[in-house]
Amino acid sequence: MENDLENSEWMNEAPHLAGLSVKHPFSIPEGYFEGLPGDIKEAIFLDDLKTSSPESGFNMPEGYFESLSAKIRAEVVGYTVPQDYFQQLQDKITAKTSNEKAAKIFRLWHSKALKYASAACFVLVSALGVYFYQNTASPQALSADAATEQMLFDIDENTIIEHIQANSLTQENPLVAEADLENYILSNYSQNEIASDL
Repeated sequence: MENDLENSEWMNEAPHLAGLSVKHPFSIPEGYFEGLPGDIKEAIFLDDLKTSSPESGFNMPEGYFESLSAKIRAEVVGYTVPQDYFQQLQDKITAKTSNEKAAKIFRLWHSKALKYASAACFVLVSALGVYFYQNTASPQALSADAATEQMLFDIDENTIIEHIQANSLTQENPLVAEADLENYILSNYSQNEIASDL
């Protein structure tokens, strides 16, 4: 009876604590007792390993740190640069790069007919461009010009080549090589100058 009286006193003084459910605070994980013998054997085995092996698992040879700097210097000696290496390097590079092979020249125009046909097309297009640039005629004139331009564009390349061959146009053979002339013209004249001279 005294026990009940004491319980009721503290329950009155701490109602929150009295309202908590009564359960054991310690719990055992599932399968604890089944795995306990194996865990004990593993702990004993690890303890035996610790006692049978030395404290440190690594051994260092005697005088290791004293001879280390000499070993490093001996290995580095093999990586030295020959005397005057950097002074001779520039000359070696210049010698190798100055012996370049002669540049190959690729001809853009393989046949004379192609040259003439291209020149005719270029003249035709240039003339039409100049004409349309200068001409500010009415829309009817522009549509007539467009029809004429369309007719000129409909001319087949073979027709132009046949016309050139029928008129037996001949090319003069200059004293200078053809490739040299082409290079001179391309390097000294712009496309506008070439078009205006044609």
